[in-house]
Amino acid sequence: MINKNLGLAILAALLFLPVVGLSQQLPPLVGEHGYADMILTDGKIVSMDDRSAVPNSPGHTFEAMAIKGKRIMALGTTDAMKKLAGPKTQRVDVGGKTVIPGLIATHYHTDLFAARTYGPQLGLVDPSIKLSVFAEKTAEATVKKLRDTILNAIQVRKIPKGQWIMVELREREDRRETHAWLYFGRINRRQLDSGTEDHPVFVKSEVRGILNTRAVEEFTKVFPDWKESTNLENYAEASENGYAASPESQAIPYAFWWKDKPLETFAEANRLQGLSLQKLGITTVSTRILEPRIIAAFHLLNREGKMPYRLAYYVEPHRGNLLGLKSTREFYKGSGAPWTTHAAGTEMLWLAGMSNEIWDSGRKEVCLGPDVPASPEIKALERCPDPGSKPWESLKAAIVNGWRPVGVHGEASHGARLYIQMLDEAMKEGNYSLEYMKSLRTTLEHAMFLGNLPDVMAGIKKYGIILNPTPSFLSEVPETNRRYGGQLSPLVMPVKSWIGQGVRVTFEADFTDFWTTIYILVTRKIPKRERGGIADIAAFNLPGKETFDLVPEEAIDRVTALKMTTTWGSEYMLAEDTLGTLEPGKYADFAVLDKDFFAIPIEEIRDLKVVMTGLNGKIVYDRDPIAGVN
Repeated sequence: MINKNLGLAILAALLFLPVVGLSQQLPPLVGEHGYADMILTDGKIVSMDDRSAVPNSPGHTFEAMAIKGKRIMALGTTDAMKKLAGPKTQRVDVGGKTVIPGLIATHYHTDLFAARTYGPQLGLVDPSIKLSVFAEKTAEATVKKLRDTILNAIQVRKIPKGQWIMVELREREDRRETHAWLYFGRINRRQLDSGTEDHPVFVKSEVRGILNTRAVEEFTKVFPDWKESTNLENYAEASENGYAASPESQAIPYAFWWKDKPLETFAEANRLQGLSLQKLGITTVSTRILEPRIIAAFHLLNREGKMPYRLAYYVEPHRGNLLGLKSTREFYKGSGAPWTTHAAGTEMLWLAGMSNEIWDSGRKEVCLGPDVPASPEIKALERCPDPGSKPWESLKAAIVNGWRPVGVHGEASHGARLYIQMLDEAMKEGNYSLEYMKSLRTTLEHAMFLGNLPDVMAGIKKYGIILNPTPSFLSEVPETNRRYGGQLSPLVMPVKSWIGQGVRVTFEADFTDFWTTIYILVTRKIPKRERGGIADIAAFNLPGKETFDLVPEEAIDRVTALKMTTTWGSEYMLAEDTLGTLEPGKYADFAVLDKDFFAIPIEEIRDLKVVMTGLNGKIVYDRDPIAGVN
């Protein structure tokens, strides 16, 4: 028995000794956390961890990166990271390719593209009758053409009573006044009513439109505050004219066509759309959401662990539900302001604030006010919010009750000035400190003619407002500048000047095209357009496409442009502690590029492709494949 016990003791000692020796040789990180789950080796891994505005300052560059679970474990040389690998570690040799943080889409209407692209295969179809009409040279002639087209379709196609009719009104190439005709009621519901009494009709041009009386009746059954809401958001007689815009456009399918569709359908459409973003290296999205069921759909995806990207969202129910002023104020007063930062929220989904996206509206209704003189006809097209309007009052009510306002259109200088005045009112009414107001990190979007005026910039710096311009909109500058007699050049998106003054600047990509957007920022070369619509930016890649230079002195370097959608982009959605750079402890979200963004000729940047995407420490897209993941 003694010999047997002694033999067992010796065997145990022999087994134990190598383990002790091995533990003494393990790197401290492995001893603390265990072996890495994945290592990326033999690459050019650019951390983008320099948060300064110094040109061409990306931060550190490494050969390799180790990942443990969902987070970055370490960065260093390939040899050093290999020492963190164990027998089960996934080893990915990126073959010298460039690795950057995952791209951040600061202003992307994800649910709209999901419904449009993937909805039909899931039964989210548009059952309306589709008609298309090109505008004539006058509003009167256009109205006649619209009525003739609609009435002819009702008669010839024998369209059943109650069937929605959607008419696309296209602008002429030589005249861009259709939006003004719709907005100011030169084309209105009364002109469309005769003969269409049995059919709800929606005439739409881009995001503007007109409802006939039958459509108005249908709307008010579902949205009893519609008249007040529309008037407050636009002008006093807007509802009498049947004016409709983004809230109505987005409400129609959800309120009438898809009202009985299960929540899982909306969730799946957004999941599929998210998979397409993964192929582009987009790992985080920021969006405002009007439709409550879309918020519910994303939360369903999050509960089931199916979110295809990280999402910071901003509620806009007062617009999506077409609420009146009383209902809007009560919503923000009673909701408890549950917005948060990414670190305090969930990994994949967090409520980062509220929005009233409309302010000085779109590219054709810029609010320049006293900053740029023009004829009364041109000034009448400007859209400037006033106290008492829905944009002004909803944002102020939200701030007073503790909400963070985000994603507000700030197209032009006077619109930004008015926004600052609204912030002044909200700070005083809410009895807030300036430090608190700055901590909200409110934003202004698009910023096409925001300029660099001293009083406006002082207000932007006072409140720490993040500017989020849309470089693709610059293609529309010549037309607007022509209307104002060529006076607008000094105001055209002075990105370099903003950054130089210490203002934090991010950017809205052209839909999902980050590389062409960066190219515009770096070169200030803009594609000439044959027609309106920001999708025409794709024409940049057509052979022989004509371009023009626009305020070239405001061009920035490529590294700074990339910071705007990685390093600084994370600040937009309150996630700089967790996302936006490649640093130990942060989530392992990354994109592997087919070419070296930092070294290739500038003309090649717009052709860059993502060959691999990492999200939460997992490879979710592998084009070639490098890691054997399809």
